[in-house]
Amino acid sequence: MRTYEAMCVLRVEEEVFQRGKDAVREELKKLGASIVKEEDMGQRTLAYPIQNVNQAHYFYFVVEMEPEHAHQVEQSVKLFDELLRFMMVRQEN
Repeated sequence: MRTYEAMCVLRVEEEVFQRGKDAVREELKKLGASIVKEEDMGQRTLAYPIQNVNQAHYFYFVVEMEPEHAHQVEQSVKLFDELLRFMMVRQEN
């Protein structure tokens, strides 16, 4: 198992943010990831508009999972409408 960091940039509307955060969490669990840490980083102004949106809500996960599932997470999560951006990187140990 390897440790990964996942950053979600979600829409700011509370209902949409909660739905997107829960969907990402469920997708991670479905692919066998164990969530080590979750952190709500709050709303921030984007450096440039994404889909005509200037504000976004950032949410951070630290997960442990098998390397072959990491790419599957990125492929399935990027289809969620609530997400503006998603990035997952391997954490150095």
